[in-house]
Amino acid sequence: MRVAVLAYHNMGIAGLDALERAGYEIASIFSHQDDPGENCWFGSVRQWGKERGISVERPEEIRGAEWAEKIANFNPEMIFSFYYRHMIPEEILRIPPKGAYNLHGSLLPAYRGRCPVNWVL
Repeated sequence: MRVAVLAYHNMGIAGLDALERAGYEIASIFSHQDDPGENCWFGSVRQWGKERGISVERPEEIRGAEWAEKIANFNPEMIFSFYYRHMIPEEILRIPPKGAYNLHGSLLPAYRGRCPVNWVL
């Protein structure tokens, strides 16, 4: 199954690894710019994609028709989001015929946003 993935840091890499092991065709990856101050703790989604010959787009935001069209052109059947740091616009969530799925580090909507573990504690 062809998928598009929005991912960041170690949870992003873990999600990509799981999809790869399960036999999904990862058509495109969208991430964030690597932060050199965080690289001592976290892996690079960009590097993961580079090692497999998959291009990784790292836009400031994925809002607007340009990004919706770009993702739609990959023809994903599903979209997965693993610790991607921005809200994904509705126009992108509607692209894949089999849905879009998000991994979040807490119960939603009670502990939404970045660093949800902090809010739980």
